[in-house]
Amino acid sequence: MNSVEGFQPRVAWGITGAGHYLPSCVDILLTINSLDIFLSKAAEEVLSSYGLYNKLKNQQYTLLCDDSASYRSVTKLYTGKYNLVVIAPVTSNSIAKMANGIADNLVTNLFAHAGKCRIPIVLFPCDSFSKMKSLTPKGEEVSIYGRDIDRQNIQKLASWDGVLIATDSGQLKDYLKIMSNSKKILD
Repeated sequence: MNSVEGFQPRVAWGITGAGHYLPSCVDILLTINSLDIFLSKAAEEVLSSYGLYNKLKNQQYTLLCDDSASYRSVTKLYTGKYNLVVIAPVTSNSIAKMANGIADNLVTNLFAHAGKCRIPIVLFPCDSFSKMKSLTPKGEEVSIYGRDIDRQNIQKLASWDGVLIATDSGQLKDYLKIMSNSKKILD
C-alpha cells in the first residue's frame, strides 16, 4: 500500500442486506488498498445469493461478521485505525435505523460510532429514487419503486455533519477520492 508522509489511510466498509448496487459496490471496494469489511447478517446472505461472498472472502481484507451482541470490532474506530467509513449498499431498513439513532447490528453500530468519533461517513442508499430497474441474483430485471419515507430518511442523514450520500456508483467513487484527502486509497 502506498502512504504519504507516513499516513496509511484505512477504510471501514459496511455492507447491509441490499442486492441492488451490490455487484458494483463490491467491484469498487476491491480497488481499495486497505480496508476491513463489516457485514450484517443479511449482507452475508445476500452476498452469497449473488455469488459474491467467496469473492470477498478470498481477498486480503478482514471480514468482520455480525456474530455477537457486543460488536467489539467497532471499538477500533476509537483507536484511529480508520479514517473513513463507507456503507454501501445500504438498505432502507438500515437507513431508517441510522436516521433514528438505532444501532442494533454491526453495520448500524459502525455508523453510530463513526459519528461519535467524527470519522467521515459515505452512504450509498438503495432507495433514493422514484422508480428504477434492478437485477435479481438470477439476473432477472425487476422494477423497484422508492417510497417517500425512504427518501425522507436519506435526506435527514444528508443534513448531518460528516455524512455524504452517494446517489450512484460514479458518485461513490468520486466521494472516495475526495474523502481520501488526495491520499492513495484507490488503485
